[in-house]
Amino acid sequence: MPLTSGLLISLAHDERAFGLRQALDEKEGVTAGLPEGRWLPAAIEAEDDARLRELHDWIAALPGVAFVDVVHVNFDDPTTASPTYSP
Repeated sequence: MPLTSGLLISLAHDERAFGLRQALDEKEGVTAGLPEGRWLPAAIEAEDDARLRELHDWIAALPGVAFVDVVHVNFDDPTTASPTYSP
């Protein structure tokens, strides 16, 4: 079962951030959203926690990245999820 994490990437104030989206789009397991000011949302997906950490560290080391916040981690097993919602 793949694990997913939602990230919020804080961009540095320099021209190197412009190539960041392309680098993210080319990396397997990474999906980048649209930038909003100095922030770029992204999602990472991997088979295990070690690979999620590798992807996080890879993103944090890219030129133009100031910081990477983890805003969501999905631990749910979709095979056990209830198909209905009841409040």
